Amino acid sequence: MKLLQRSATDLSPRPAVLPAAAPNSRPSTATIAIVGLGYVGLPLSLQFARSGVAVIGLDIDSGKVDSLVRGHSYIQHVPSEAIARMKKAGKLSASTDFSHIREVEAVIICVPTPLNKNREPDISFVLNTGKAIAPFLGAQRRASLADNRNHRAMVGNSHNPQLSTRQSETAKKLIVLESTTYPGTTDEDLRAILEETSGLKAGVDFHLAFSPEREDPGNPDSKVATIPKVIGGHTPA
Repeated sequence: MKLLQRSATDLSPRPAVLPAAAPNSRPSTATIAIVGLGYVGLPLSLQFARSGVAVIGLDIDSGKVDSLVRGHSYIQHVPSEAIARMKKAGKLSASTDFSHIREVEAVIICVPTPLNKNREPDISFVLNTGKAIAPFLGAQRRASLADNRNHRAMVGNSHNPQLSTRQSETAKKLIVLESTTYPGTTDEDLRAILEETSGLKAGVDFHLAFSPEREDPGNPDSKVATIPKVIGGHTPA
């Protein structure tokens, strides 16, 4: 199915609007990676961190990473104090090392898609990101399956299909594209890169989705925490 469409009604048969975390909700133990720490990725990273999710920010720009490691902002509407606070709380880190993908449960891609000479989005950053993260999806998957086999051998459950299925599910990562682009990028271009490079299959070995970025940097009343998110999945939820 096409994950990228031009209106919210076309995104998915079952669009999901995600509410903000409840004030008294239990702390999250999840860890995610956000690739691309620009005007979309950095505010999103901070919002996840404020919600209790540990965030590893990944970017090929070492200048941005160095700034975040020092607790400094490089985006006008993002205060350094917010970065320093989340960093001190242990909820926000940054790196240029994409092998950290092994450590996370979900990867959100927020890389730029500048218009080319034909006024169409240049998705080269998206595809290069897919190539960069795919090897670590495969490494995690193979390691998890090996651990599962060893565990079943130890507990004598090698023929327990329920255990096998449950443990296999824990190995699946979620990959979400947020970059602005044209229909078909997620389900065709990005999926092909991820599958070819990792040797895995979307919907079987990892989850894949598109959620259009809704950042409005020129609007002081626009807050990431209050913006509804629409998500279109490669497979049903």
